[in-house]
Amino acid sequence: MQNVAKTNSGAAAAAAKKESLEERALNELKRYVIIVLYLWVLFALFSAYKRLLLHENGISVWNESFAIVNALIFGKVILIAQALRLGGNLRDRALVWTVLGKSLLFAAVLILFHIGEEAIRAWFKDLPLSTAVADFGGGTWPGLVTYGAIFFVALIPFFAMQEVSDALGADALWSLMFTSRRKAFRLVQE
Repeated sequence: MQNVAKTNSGAAAAAAKKESLEERALNELKRYVIIVLYLWVLFALFSAYKRLLLHENGISVWNESFAIVNALIFGKVILIAQALRLGGNLRDRALVWTVLGKSLLFAAVLILFHIGEEAIRAWFKDLPLSTAVADFGGGTWPGLVTYGAIFFVALIPFFAMQEVSDALGADALWSLMFTSRRKAFRLVQE
């Protein structure tokens, strides 16, 4: 369409782009807050359970991990992995396989990132690199696999909600989940 008003279309396009950039930034911030809150609850529960197990076995340790700090860091890791389209090739599959595949991939990413983080910490403290996995699942393969399985299962609801939100529309899912009156939705298959 022709620019009838003869306004500066470059400035209008820049203003429209700025709006979309602000909207994208706000949406990204909302996604980050949701991820951080989810991970914070998950990590806080892990920490509390570990402390209870140690206390139950007569080990008095106050090794409260920084659940919120880990949630902030791992939340950013998840956002970066999503920006890199990790698991993007699963989009063509049935929703259940997409959710399970992403849960598995992101559980592996979180575990590998945590081990890398602990390895860097050990390196700076001049500790052996084996201490990087010692705290994670007791440093044994069964412990590591158990942590991986717990992360995998814990991420299933997160990715299920995210994928359903993408399918229905974020506003529709948000309204359905967080308003007092339920709206009637009609799904139309394309």
